[in-house]
Amino acid sequence: MSFPRAVAFLWWASLRNRVRKQLERMRQPKYLAGLIVGGAYLYMMVVRRLSYSRSVESLPPSARALAELSLGTMVMVSLAAAWILGQDRPSLAFTETEVQQLFAAPISRRGLLHYKLARGVMGAGVSSVFTTIFIGRAVTPHLVLFFLGSVLAFVTVNLHVTAASFVRTRLARLGGWGTVLRWAVLLVLFAALGWAGYSAFQENPFPVGPEGQAPSREWLFALVSHPALQVALWPGRVLVAPALAEGVGAFLRSMPIVLGLLAVHYLWITVLIVPFEEAVVVRAEETARRRSQRVARVGHIVLRKPFFRLSASGRPEVALLWKNLIAARRIAGPEVLLVLALLGLAVPLGVAVFAPAALSQTRQVMAGVYLTFAGMLTVFGPVSMRSDLRLDLPKLDLLRALPLTGRQVVAAEMLAPGVLLAIMQLVLLLLAVAMAVGAPGPWGAELWVAGALGLAPLLPALAIGGVFVQNAAVVLFPAWLPADGERARGIEALGQRLLTLAGALVVVMGGLLPAAIVAALVGFALYGVLGVWALPCAGLVAAAGVSLEVGLGVMALGRAFDRMDVSSEGVGAP
Repeated sequence: MSFPRAVAFLWWASLRNRVRKQLERMRQPKYLAGLIVGGAYLYMMVVRRLSYSRSVESLPPSARALAELSLGTMVMVSLAAAWILGQDRPSLAFTETEVQQLFAAPISRRGLLHYKLARGVMGAGVSSVFTTIFIGRAVTPHLVLFFLGSVLAFVTVNLHVTAASFVRTRLARLGGWGTVLRWAVLLVLFAALGWAGYSAFQENPFPVGPEGQAPSREWLFALVSHPALQVALWPGRVLVAPALAEGVGAFLRSMPIVLGLLAVHYLWITVLIVPFEEAVVVRAEETARRRSQRVARVGHIVLRKPFFRLSASGRPEVALLWKNLIAARRIAGPEVLLVLALLGLAVPLGVAVFAPAALSQTRQVMAGVYLTFAGMLTVFGPVSMRSDLRLDLPKLDLLRALPLTGRQVVAAEMLAPGVLLAIMQLVLLLLAVAMAVGAPGPWGAELWVAGALGLAPLLPALAIGGVFVQNAAVVLFPAWLPADGERARGIEALGQRLLTLAGALVVVMGGLLPAAIVAALVGFALYGVLGVWALPCAGLVAAAGVSLEVGLGVMALGRAFDRMDVSSEGVGAP
């Protein structure tokens, strides 16, 4: 049997076995319910939308230029990342099974390379499907052309990433001179790109005046049509041209240069191919070791400074809080979210330098963005911050052995995500007020400050309510939690997450309703005396009501935790 036929048989057998395993799991109610909900969601959001929704009309020139600029910039960022990020070694990645089966077989290095390139084409097809569903319908009525163009773009970018890793490997053999040469070329290219952007802004300054949005569209079209910027973004524009083609004729006219780039990249890889077997084996071993460490919950210990020093004496709940804060730092990376929020300040700072006339409008937009993210953390934060019972339930026997009541364990487990979400929400509210105060808009500074003071206690209370719902689901339905070390995937996993999210929203909104009624009565009663400053009082009353409900829920959930049977309860149980 030839190598291509063997690979085709391997892929077909793997697909068949995966489908068979998924069908066997449907015998369990938790997977069947998840499959039904997940399938219904995909049908409503994807299939039904593609079948019955009317496609967009052809974009006007200004909107098309913006779409081309956005997609082309994304492609350019991906190309640049291949030369900047990562290590100086081949980017080809094989699983441990592929290493054991293929590297021991009589297969040439070029055959292994073609195998990975074929896998890359399959991955590009899957990525193009999702890109067409979520982006294609918004920018073009020709979805088939968008899909084919996306496949070509993804395949070419994948080839470029592989070729760049080969070049970086060869340059690394030169030592320091190779690194200097790589960064010198990159700096020259970045300087040329910066000069092109500066020239475009100099010849097309941001319009100032009451004309409204039409001049802004004309300005954007003139900006992206500047010759210097067109040349600087040429690779990205060429790769997205087939996807944005307005018809079959335009698609065919854009094909020769794209296929030429694809062929050049393929020849580039085959000519510059470097020995990659050792790097692939090392990477496969590292991946397998990390996977085994996740499964065993042990492994290489990275010492990090904790948030605070744990005293030898004190409340035992603080010890669980201390542990979960460290776990959250390792798993969720809350510092990354705060850094991203602070990096948002670079937007108004950049506007202040390059387009000071648009600074006021930018501050209004950023204030709304920060406020929106603070509200989104209330819904999605409890789902993503999993350093609580969702993390510790596999060690249920250890939790039950602690000299703590169920109420103490549940309350302590909920503290870490609640504290982290509260800190992030308060920082986002502070940034929103800082952006809004002093900027002209429909809401004055007084209303922004009063509203932020009202949301400051309410949003963290709602977040801790969401955390309580997530932990209640773990205690009451432990079998819905994936088995230790197993990553839930597939349509049934999507359905399970949707059911959990829907249940959490229903419970949180149901608990918020009484507190909202009381807060509304207090707010309306004080509005005649305090004006907008009644909002902090109403927010405080609502937060107190939600906190009281969470406290009562923790007491009830603690009793349910005490009744859990260590011998029969557990994650992944049928």
